[in-house]
Amino acid sequence: MWWRCVWLCFLALSVSSVIGVQARLVRNHVSSICSTWGREHFKTFDGDVYQFPGMCEYNLVSDCHESYKEFSVHMKRKDKDGYPTVSHVVVTINDLLFYLTKDMITVNGVPVKTPYYNGGVKLENNAVYIKLQPKVGITVMWNGDDAVMVELDADYANRTCGLCGDFNGVSVHNEFIHDGRKISPIEFGNKQKVHRPNDDCEDPSEEEDESLEAVLDSCKEFQTTCNQMLRSEHWSSCTKLINPEPYIQACVQDRCGCANSTNDLCVCSTLSEFSRQCSHAGGEPPNWRTPQFCAKQCPYNMIYEASGSPCMDTCALLDTSSLCEDHKIDGCFCPPGTVFDDISMRGCIAQSECPCKHNKIYNSGEVYRQDREECTCVEGRWACQSLQSPATCAVEEGSHVTTFDGKTYTFHGDCYYTLAKVESKDHASPKFTIMVQLVPCANQEFDTCIKSLKILLNNDRNNVLMFTSDGTVKQNMQTISLPYHSGDINIFHASSFHILLQTSYGLQIQIQHVPVMQVYVSLEQNYRAKTRGLCGNYNMVLSDDMKTPQGIVEGTAVTFSNSWKANLMCRDREERLGDPCSLSVENREYAKHWCDLLLSPDSDFAQCRSVVDPEMYYKRCTYASCNCEKSEDCLCAVFSSYARACASKGVFLTDWRENVCDKYTRSCPASQIFSYKHQRCQLTCRSLGTMQQSCTSDFLPVDGCSCSEGLYLNENGICVPMAKCPCYHNEVYVKSGKSINIKEGHWTPQSVNLAVGVQVASLTMAKVPV
Repeated sequence: MWWRCVWLCFLALSVSSVIGVQARLVRNHVSSICSTWGREHFKTFDGDVYQFPGMCEYNLVSDCHESYKEFSVHMKRKDKDGYPTVSHVVVTINDLLFYLTKDMITVNGVPVKTPYYNGGVKLENNAVYIKLQPKVGITVMWNGDDAVMVELDADYANRTCGLCGDFNGVSVHNEFIHDGRKISPIEFGNKQKVHRPNDDCEDPSEEEDESLEAVLDSCKEFQTTCNQMLRSEHWSSCTKLINPEPYIQACVQDRCGCANSTNDLCVCSTLSEFSRQCSHAGGEPPNWRTPQFCAKQCPYNMIYEASGSPCMDTCALLDTSSLCEDHKIDGCFCPPGTVFDDISMRGCIAQSECPCKHNKIYNSGEVYRQDREECTCVEGRWACQSLQSPATCAVEEGSHVTTFDGKTYTFHGDCYYTLAKVESKDHASPKFTIMVQLVPCANQEFDTCIKSLKILLNNDRNNVLMFTSDGTVKQNMQTISLPYHSGDINIFHASSFHILLQTSYGLQIQIQHVPVMQVYVSLEQNYRAKTRGLCGNYNMVLSDDMKTPQGIVEGTAVTFSNSWKANLMCRDREERLGDPCSLSVENREYAKHWCDLLLSPDSDFAQCRSVVDPEMYYKRCTYASCNCEKSEDCLCAVFSSYARACASKGVFLTDWRENVCDKYTRSCPASQIFSYKHQRCQLTCRSLGTMQQSCTSDFLPVDGCSCSEGLYLNENGICVPMAKCPCYHNEVYVKSGKSINIKEGHWTPQSVNLAVGVQVASLTMAKVPV
């Protein structure tokens, strides 16, 4: 009986090889590994090597100790061009079912991409193996073709069932000898069949096939070839640890069952398995594959090795190999001196060339700046340093204050309040006080708006700049036109929604007046611990921000804010504890519907959630939407505040007005365009004048209407090219092409090219005789 002779021979050989290996090496993993490969070969945990030709779905290994199974691994083979391969592997870990095929992986029926992590299970797919490794002490590897390997922790000893055996450390018994009766591999294998509904798969027959006796004689001719191959000097490291005889017999069967017995590919699977078992045992298998023999193609510029560390260093994980505890295995690896670029997927590169990633990919040496930090990509890692960047105090939606140090609170005022009283940072810089006027909005008693902002330079009440909610700018109560330049101060429209004040001494103020007035005051680091007021004391300590003019730290926002009112005749405000959304179901539903956009993973705000937590803005949004008379304006103001916070972290949100607050994108004058990222300080023809060129674009991009690039707003509110811009002299516009008399000279407006490389319209300093 050919089959019986073969498998009994295998069992005897396997017992001696496994016991010998276990006695010699602690590093040996062979006794905890079950595998199947090639032409239906199987090796149990206990070392039995046998052949089972079943093509149904079978239980490879399961936890059978108790009624509740922690895991199970099923597999099914199919015939592909006369060669059996594994069509799919099904792994169940507690409540997760992984269905693995060569082309797709699903988890509980849902397709997933690798790497995949869920419920303590890690699923990876490298160039050679699909590897599933949960925390319950089992590892499953499949090469996507013919070979499946399962490794178990010793905790599962004597607890398993299936084609892999019972893992009791005793060969043959319970698998092929049960109650004193010999069991054939086919009978044993058929018992492991997984019965599926409507599955008409037939079991292999246990009857002896008469043709096999003829096959046995024909197989003898391959004995010598396989013996020479696996007992050669190249494999000496392996044959000292693993008895090669079972694999020699498997090689013979592979040759014998191969359609073209002279084809070297017939033995590739068994050589691969012997190589893997050698690695598991702690040996060093040779790189036996060549371009002409069992060649293996690797992606990128990787190379194939018969035994290498599965923990490959990558640009994202540079220390993987030094922390690796996994045993070696065959696969595709990076050449020595290189790491795998898993960030930009360029294959194996020198570590010095590793890129970094933060929202986008940065090459080594490139710099990323965010908020108060500058980071340089160095060999795949960020090297960051703190920047002396300005801090910003904000008053948003009329009642929400964020101090320079980042403390937030809510206050509903009705008076002028000292927002920031700032001492000189040095002997050359002026002192200044910034005051904000908070008032109830229109007919809403509980709604608060910013009505105006005042700046007292050198704390002189006769030197006051004032910004009002309708976009008007006044100096000492006289309305001034923008852009405005005087000494150290520049004021200009950054867009139709925003006005910017810039100074040469480290103060910058952004005033938003659409849809509601909001104020952002920025101070350089030189002003730390030199401020007082609603914006706090800018000392990088949150706990003492609510300090009164008398130096007392208050515990509530209302008592602190009342202490900074600029007019003692104003009535102290009282604290509000109620939820405005509780007063109207309609308002609450409106607020929830629109404010949920901040939390939705599908909205345009989602890309910023990992950088700026939207939860605070969501609470502000519902509060403002329920509290405001003009709900949409307040809603849009909060969305605008969140977009600005994101921009300060380097994430620029665009298109968020497509489905909400879109009336502002559609209300631009005919010649202007709406943009989310305006960052030009020269937007008007007047700004091109020589006296107005000291403004800078060193501010956060803002949204609103403006002329497109290369066009400028003229005195009639129309965007025109620079060549059609008029000139400006002594509050009088001079049309392009016209000339005027100044003192004893005659001046002609022309387009000139300044040394800074920007074309502007100005009065050319060329004197023409009268």
